[in-house]
Amino acid sequence: MTHPSFQSLAQAVETYYEELRRFIRQRTGSSSIAEEVVQETWIRANATSTALPDNPRAYLYRMAGNLAVDHLRRQKSWEKSVCFANGEQDAYEGTEAEELPNASVDPVEIAISQQELAALNAAVRELPEKCREVFLLYRGHGLSMREVATLLSISEKTVEKHIARAMLHCRSRLREVGRNI
Repeated sequence: MTHPSFQSLAQAVETYYEELRRFIRQRTGSSSIAEEVVQETWIRANATSTALPDNPRAYLYRMAGNLAVDHLRRQKSWEKSVCFANGEQDAYEGTEAEELPNASVDPVEIAISQQELAALNAAVRELPEKCREVFLLYRGHGLSMREVATLLSISEKTVEKHIARAMLHCRSRLREVGRNI
């Protein structure tokens, strides 16, 4: 089987976008997670300086699959933290101690988190108006790309591009404050 010729890995993501989204939706059971994971795949593909692999499609499937697993792990960890914060320890009775969130909060971690939050807030304020509006509707209000497109009377592709631009900008600002993403 011959593979299309790509100039970049990001171009390959754009070509296989729908295919990757269906693949991740089947693995996670969620359209919104699938959209986020494929967006993250594009962002990482766009930011990489490595040589184009021999089989970009297989490489992207692996990358997207790994990102989906990471996403689900973060979500599970967050859900555990919320349960413990709400006093619902019984929900995780029998869970190994090393899997539980640490109840003691390190002041250094708090300072780092506050610095990262300030950098993210500044990054979002720096975005062009339309890009910021799209990003906040999608990430801040949890609307789907289709809902944002409908609400703002723009195409889904335009929404995708705004979100990708915003995420790249935010990632760049976090790197500037020492966060290695």
